[in-house]
Amino acid sequence: MKLTCDYLVTGAGAASLAFIDTLLTEIPSAKVILVDKNAAPGGHWVHDYDFVRLHQPSVLYGVASKQLEGNWLKCLVGRRTLPWKHRATKSEILQYFQSFVEEKVASGQLEYYPECQYDFSQPSGDCNMHRFASLDGSSEFNVQVKDKFVNGILGECQIPSQCPVQFKVHEEVHIVTPNQLYLSHHEGSQTKNEQYIVLGCGKTAMDTVVFLLRDMKICPDDISWVIPNDGWMICREGTGGPWTYFRALLAADGDKEKACVNLEAEGKYTRLDKDIMPAHFRFPVIGKEELKYMRVVSNIVRKGRVSSIAVKEGSIKVSFGKDEEPWILPPSSNDHVFIHCTSPGPFNGKEADELFVSDTEMCLFLLYAPPVSISLSVLAKLESARRQGTLDLDFGRKLLSARSPVQNGNVPSDNDVLRQLVRGFKFKGDTPSQLISIVTLAISLALIDEDPMVGYEWMKANRLSFFSIPGFKSGIVKDLAKLARDGTKLGFTEGDIRVFDLLQEKLKPLEGK
Repeated sequence: MKLTCDYLVTGAGAASLAFIDTLLTEIPSAKVILVDKNAAPGGHWVHDYDFVRLHQPSVLYGVASKQLEGNWLKCLVGRRTLPWKHRATKSEILQYFQSFVEEKVASGQLEYYPECQYDFSQPSGDCNMHRFASLDGSSEFNVQVKDKFVNGILGECQIPSQCPVQFKVHEEVHIVTPNQLYLSHHEGSQTKNEQYIVLGCGKTAMDTVVFLLRDMKICPDDISWVIPNDGWMICREGTGGPWTYFRALLAADGDKEKACVNLEAEGKYTRLDKDIMPAHFRFPVIGKEELKYMRVVSNIVRKGRVSSIAVKEGSIKVSFGKDEEPWILPPSSNDHVFIHCTSPGPFNGKEADELFVSDTEMCLFLLYAPPVSISLSVLAKLESARRQGTLDLDFGRKLLSARSPVQNGNVPSDNDVLRQLVRGFKFKGDTPSQLISIVTLAISLALIDEDPMVGYEWMKANRLSFFSIPGFKSGIVKDLAKLARDGTKLGFTEGDIRVFDLLQEKLKPLEGK
């Protein structure tokens, strides 16, 4: 079957849906085809464990045109919670995304093809033809794309139910996913003589420990927690947000440990054990009650990543790296249940440096720290401004010239400007890489329109953005001044510093905002 569209998007997760929503809001006449392997929209939420819910408030998640937290009066009266404290459950999120897709399909703006797989092996060629097929092989589709193919699965969240453990496990070892744990609890199939070993240190492991203690009422002595390395956590009740870390890093002159310790002193960050310095920070948000539950587990094994789980003469041998002694669980009348929480989640090893790949292709990836939705909404805003001819291209070319004064004489196209200036978020790396979010925010505000207030007001009106929260100050001009002043010390190049100066000058109307 032959199809035609303006944009072909693969992947119906939170990233793609946030992008599509803003794109269709900005360009109502656009036609989008959405292809996804799942039977329902929602990405990893479709397969996630049933006790999962958002880390962050619902007010900052989803799509810009539709509230996830619902009517604020109903939140206050029906749910007895403040709107900004509402954290959606799995079922609420899936219903929300399903409703959004149905609305866009009914409007004629979107064609949705679930249980289909995009063919990445087929080159699109000069005619921009693409192909996908149903998972059962019964249907094949050829798509003529007028504008761009959009890869929305680079940041795909890898979860335990869809990603088996990456180490050898003896066949006699009882290992389950959080999904299976939830099911066995609600079916009442677990026994009273079970001891639980949680594997992993991310938010899935944290949720699982809390579920064991709070919902299943398991005694803390019957829980062991294998933590490869500790991580910093954002305090849900604190005043920290996605920009907190980068500002603290900037204030600490690039010293990551100092930045996090300072944020802990301010009540914005926390850690599981005050005596152990965390080795990483991956933006989990944790509440006081959850942290209290987590801290009652005393049997914590910190030996690094598990490399194998073997059984010998009735004992269970959990091995780690070559420099660590194995952890031995002696023969016992209790059933040892290992819970697999070791999947990488959003940290799937994939990064997308270039997002505006070409005139016919783009990739969806984070621009800023989580929550994820605003990054994709901004990408759609930039793409729609490019298509509508409202980008400040002269300023964009000026930035490129400042960064690399030696030019080849060719005038960069609108997509070239976006490709070279708008870069994906870095989860790790040197200090300049870690601070790229601040620069990307400034570039986005500067490029959306010749008048920087247009970008600012758009961000302020976007429910996914922290700018929409009353009293929030972006501090972007102040941040740029610090980057320009201390850039060399932080590891930025002279070209980078020239860019910071230009951005600071253009965004001066945003000073104090």
